[in-house]
Amino acid sequence: MRTLLFISCWLFINTFTLGQSIRFTFEGDSTTLPFVRDSLRGISGLEIIPATGDWHFVSDRGWHFTFTSIHKIGDLSDGARVKAAQKTPFWFESIRYNAQDSTYFWTDEHEFVTSLHYGKTIGNDDCKLLIKIPLPGSNKGLEGIALTPSGTLWVAPEAGWEGQTQLNQDTISFIRYADPQVADPIAERYKYRIDRCPFAQGEERLGGISEILAVDDQRLLVLERCYDAAQKRVTAKLYLATLDTTAKTLQKQLAFDFNTQFPGIVCNLEAMAWADAQKQTLVLVADDNFRRQGTLRNQIILLQRR
Repeated sequence: MRTLLFISCWLFINTFTLGQSIRFTFEGDSTTLPFVRDSLRGISGLEIIPATGDWHFVSDRGWHFTFTSIHKIGDLSDGARVKAAQKTPFWFESIRYNAQDSTYFWTDEHEFVTSLHYGKTIGNDDCKLLIKIPLPGSNKGLEGIALTPSGTLWVAPEAGWEGQTQLNQDTISFIRYADPQVADPIAERYKYRIDRCPFAQGEERLGGISEILAVDDQRLLVLERCYDAAQKRVTAKLYLATLDTTAKTLQKQLAFDFNTQFPGIVCNLEAMAWADAQKQTLVLVADDNFRRQGTLRNQIILLQRR
């Protein structure tokens, strides 16, 4: 009886812990903190390796920048910390690193095709292809990827897979690979309720999911973003999505509302990563669209987990 009681208590505590909500508070950004290097154009992905202090920025026109020994956001203004600036053939949308086997994963969206690759380096030399499909919608490809501590890979489209991008459809699918590097990986689909942008006119698919990030093996952070073309402004919300393996769904809760909790004007948020191994500080980066629009800039935001 004592053993059964202990197991029941452990299961209750473990389930409660996994189901706990996560909230964030605003810590600072590239306006309130020391000036951050503002020359990284078109940034669409970020991965941080806390053990080395390496920050990997990738752009949607093929650039891969590596900063080393970054311990605070102000270090990004030090040009001596730029370890590499490499042009690649990939138009990046997201990047992740698996420390267990030193493998990078990244998504590419080029012309009318979107794809997911992985390799020991971010380039063509040893690159392997996991997914390659036509764009489900105009400029709407594989926007977010997340790696859990166990090595499970999650893939999220910006507006849905083929047949899911209609504005009147509020449910799309995330794909989960328990072992993405085997010869024929098994893909599981999980339903996720997306917030369609209220600014869309007709069948315009403005905004959508711009990035995802693992909290643990059961939970993801999902960044949803919209663009109001009339007002020339971006709205964004960060959600905590909890895995339900029985129903094959991701149940979401609001973790941070940039529309009400951010003190300034949020820009075109595209990338996010944990700044520390304890997953307490979250870094988000906005794509300035190569300064084609004066309202967008190379913005960096810090959120603190509470």
